Amino acid sequence: MVRSQRQDPPWTRRRFLAGASLAAGAGVGLGLGSWPRAVEAAEEKLLEEATSDYNTIMITERGSVRTMYFVVDGTRYIESRWDMAHPNSLDLDYSRTMMAGFLVNPEPKRFMMMGVGGGQMSNYLFERFPGLEIDAVDIDPEVVRLARKYFGVPDDPRYRTHVGDGRLFIEQAEEPWDMIMLDAFRGVFVPYHLKTREAYEACLAKLRPGGAVVANLHNLTRMYPHDRNTLAAVFPQRYSFVSESGNQTTFVASSSAERVGTYAIREHAREVSTRFDFDIMGLCARYYMRSDWDTDASVLTDDFKPGELETAAERHNTTCIAGCAYPAR
Repeated sequence: MVRSQRQDPPWTRRRFLAGASLAAGAGVGLGLGSWPRAVEAAEEKLLEEATSDYNTIMITERGSVRTMYFVVDGTRYIESRWDMAHPNSLDLDYSRTMMAGFLVNPEPKRFMMMGVGGGQMSNYLFERFPGLEIDAVDIDPEVVRLARKYFGVPDDPRYRTHVGDGRLFIEQAEEPWDMIMLDAFRGVFVPYHLKTREAYEACLAKLRPGGAVVANLHNLTRMYPHDRNTLAAVFPQRYSFVSESGNQTTFVASSSAERVGTYAIREHAREVSTRFDFDIMGLCARYYMRSDWDTDASVLTDDFKPGELETAAERHNTTCIAGCAYPAR
């Protein structure tokens, strides 16, 4: 089994959307990435493989690059990648694009990450924003364990990892956040109860004034217009940033009643530019305002009653693996 998996090409968990039939339902971001040239010829070694109630996970190392894969039906999808030669950098396009949240809200004090993976985005922010309080939540205890073991997640009181369902965690939280970043997957799909109007209303309720939710959306899938319209139905201000590869959109949804203008976004980019090691001004330039989706697409709503969230979360988390049937026309 391991041999056949290692012979498969190392797709990102989003890249499969470009050509597979799964693309019709996923509506998630496409994080294309290539190996650094220095490690292209190196052998990829298996460090550990684990199976949980939620995922089959492989940890590999190739030269200086360590990768966390989710394995679905024998195919590996990159969940996270860490270049140890550049330990405090973001290795994947989509993760750099998701830093667009800081162009809308440049100085968050409390940050919540839904979906730990290898912890690379939250690790990155922990290093570059001293004093930032981080809560990183993942449904899979094995993901959290492996992230701590292999991907440099620090043991620090201001960087807290939690095992649990992301929506339940948000709805039960006592303190709000300045920024919530959504990157939670069950296998290679986002569970439905994390994509609905009610889910985003729960996020909005736990944002501080001026806070932002950051979501990564694949802009070529059937679900993209539903995701856009669902987010727009909840948040008063919305901002779109296209990725370097062009086939994904980082959507920043703000709780503020007032819009951040284009010049203010540029000013925020200059303000935070020293915090980042990539071209944040270039990311600022990829802000766009055109409608690239069907604005008549239906809004996604919960398929359960308000008092049934816990059982519904369990149902969606255990069924959404290789073919989520999202209830959208």
